[in-house]
Amino acid sequence: MKVVHLSSSDLSGGASIACKRISDALVINGVDSNLLVQEKNSADLRVKSTTKNLLSKLHYYSRFVSDEGYIRLFTNQKRGRFSNPYIGLDISNESLLRSSDIVNLHWINGGYLSLSSLKKLKQINKPIVWTLHDMWAFTGGCHYSLECRKFEKECNYCPSLIYKGKNDTSNRIFHGKSFFEELNLTFVTCSNWLKLEAEKSQLLRGKRVINIPNTLNTNLYKPLDEKAARNKLGLKKDKIYILFGAMNIVDERKGFKHLLGSLTKLASELDNKKDEIEIIIFGKANEKLLDSIPFKRNYFGNFKNEEDIIYCYNAADIFIAPSLQDNLPNTVLESLSCGTPVVAYNIGGLPDMIDHLNNGYLAEANSVEDLTNGLKWYLKNKSNVESLSLNARNKVIKNFSQKIVAGKYEELYRSLI
Repeated sequence: MKVVHLSSSDLSGGASIACKRISDALVINGVDSNLLVQEKNSADLRVKSTTKNLLSKLHYYSRFVSDEGYIRLFTNQKRGRFSNPYIGLDISNESLLRSSDIVNLHWINGGYLSLSSLKKLKQINKPIVWTLHDMWAFTGGCHYSLECRKFEKECNYCPSLIYKGKNDTSNRIFHGKSFFEELNLTFVTCSNWLKLEAEKSQLLRGKRVINIPNTLNTNLYKPLDEKAARNKLGLKKDKIYILFGAMNIVDERKGFKHLLGSLTKLASELDNKKDEIEIIIFGKANEKLLDSIPFKRNYFGNFKNEEDIIYCYNAADIFIAPSLQDNLPNTVLESLSCGTPVVAYNIGGLPDMIDHLNNGYLAEANSVEDLTNGLKWYLKNKSNVESLSLNARNKVIKNFSQKIVAGKYEELYRSLI
């Protein structure tokens, strides 16, 4: 069985990383699995790029710049990404697609595939699986709808657009996706929450939607000696470290204000013990905004390799994920796999990974007070850290390991063939 995964990139962004991990897991299971991307970052020979020469590179950059320009000029970036599906590449004649038994779509925005590109995939006459890493496939363009429920009937007057109306861009995109009926499509969601949202949507109503989670290499993301990890990163051995992956702070969905509110509240209640806690931050961040965090912070920026990221998870006592709406964040899965408990809101796909008071804390949605309670819960139960760590690790091994997830995909593929 030969499978080709279509993704904008192989390593740039959470959805791309999740896609490659799924493909890698399938290869381990004996499936001939390859990626076709427009931006290749890895040296993996199973990843092929549509950007093959100078002309195709110029074409790619023009598509990417056009897509980013639209986002900056016409969308409310505080509500997160809004992708315009009219800029893309025709890949229907790619030999990798023609020779495959199954085509698996993932995150195809950023100038990779347009609605026209998707429609042309009908020509290859293959079963198509679309793994949804967010809500874009069934909305008028937003990747997360937040409080908006218009995707259940018809998108218009879109809150993510600067210029909104009855027949705005979201409405045109929404109706432009009606051709999904013509494709041999099966949808996969990475969380139970996204499955329910997809089934409520007008565009996917009545379609086959199944839930298969993301995966990761548990032999790579695993518990290490805490002291050694802290020494590697130049951290102190006697501090309590709260970790979070730096986020797009402009995007309100990522919950930075809630994170800051929770840490501020915690600091005010600790009095003289405040100095016992420090914050670890990795990823892209606005350092000026990070200065408002009321604890000493250790900012590492973007790590250049996975080894350092894994050290970071192992150096931390607890990971905090304050997102207001999310699917199945890689960071949470990685943290748990390293044996580090997680505090997060009880939203989206977080309950699929976090068992309340067992391997982490699920706070009441949008409640800064309860998010703070989660951090205090861990501080009170720090003596039970070995049990929490073991529970975190076992959750991943039993539900998200490569063999389990690849097996579910392989079963789906064979049913479609």
